Amino acid sequence: MQQVVRVFHQLLPDFVDHVSAQIVANHVPVYASLPQQHVKMALYNAIHSIEIDLAQGTTSVYADYWRNVAVQRAQQGISPVHSMLVTHLSTNVMTQFLKQALQREPDALAWWLERTHTIISLGMLVMTEARINALQQLGQLGSEPASSGIIIQEQPNLILPPSHWQAPHVLHVQAFGQLRAWRGSSEIINWGRKSAIALLGVLITQRGQWIQREQICELFWPDLAPSQAEAQFKVALNALTAVLEPERPTRQASSYIQRRHTAYRLALDTAPIQLDLLRFEQLLQRATHASNRTEAINYYRQALNLYAGDFLGDCLYSDWANGLREQLRANYVQAACDLAHLLLAEQQPNEALEWTEAALHADPYQETAYQASFMAYAQLGNRQQLQRSYQRCQQTLEHDLGLAPLATTKAAYQQAEQTLQRV
Repeated sequence: MQQVVRVFHQLLPDFVDHVSAQIVANHVPVYASLPQQHVKMALYNAIHSIEIDLAQGTTSVYADYWRNVAVQRAQQGISPVHSMLVTHLSTNVMTQFLKQALQREPDALAWWLERTHTIISLGMLVMTEARINALQQLGQLGSEPASSGIIIQEQPNLILPPSHWQAPHVLHVQAFGQLRAWRGSSEIINWGRKSAIALLGVLITQRGQWIQREQICELFWPDLAPSQAEAQFKVALNALTAVLEPERPTRQASSYIQRRHTAYRLALDTAPIQLDLLRFEQLLQRATHASNRTEAINYYRQALNLYAGDFLGDCLYSDWANGLREQLRANYVQAACDLAHLLLAEQQPNEALEWTEAALHADPYQETAYQASFMAYAQLGNRQQLQRSYQRCQQTLEHDLGLAPLATTKAAYQQAEQTLQRV
């Protein structure tokens, strides 16, 4: 049932978002008061462990998750009842999404329901046992270790792909602004070699597509002989995998970076990787196809808040990143303008102005942003700022490009003036 695993992996960010919203809406004790970032990270780790069990035909990974977090949950005052409630919410959300995604594959859905029920049921039993042991460690119970008598036996006949090394942490990668990465909640500070982080940047630009080793060598070491360039590539690759997966056993393949002959890629579809670039694009797609204005505004806000600066902003002089950087900047500017117009339709001119300014900061010649700012100042009844905004548009275009504003920009300004007169 590899198809189910692939669909599950693609929907994982949706699971996390919707479950975290359900936790707040249902006022789940303790969980609802924790920082959203911490809750989402915990949800991701828990649900991803289910994904690994589904892929490997096992039940132990989800159980081990509860063993590993038992002491932390006890210290936070999260009772098994609270965790079971969150698990119930998670199961409902996952089921709703997968029923829709697999509506034409009833056998696949039935397999998922059966396997997930087994994984979660055993996980809940182990969670209760682990909680008792955690309380004993904290000195809140007697010293006799708890044992439920549960022995989790793997089922070889259910194993789908061959067992291999699985990275124990979610790799969070920020590609907007400065390139940064976190193993779980720990940021990677020391990359060892500049070539290691540069190689990660190249793999990110491929967005999960394969790139040949020779192409990478040509990008980084064009003046070296092929054998020397390949040697430098191996050094960079080893340095990168070592810093991303320091716990990886010797001779085990990387979970995050896949190899196929002489081609390499980020394993975005199989490994626990969260990349802000992909999330940005997914949210913009959802905003475009939203069923109503409120939903679109919410998706646009989430997407635009991910944009912490130009794509790979610390690699500004690397030609290999320029094309994608310009495309993403254009998408950001357009989305900011679209959001501003939606906010104006909702009579929210102040926030609309924030996004027009953000768009103009990224692209000072974007006339759509100026047009939205005109209407925002008209809604605020501020003729002085309206006139200044139009003058700024005129002067910027004339001084830098030797151009006059478009006819649509002039018309938008005149419409804003008329709106002010009617106020």
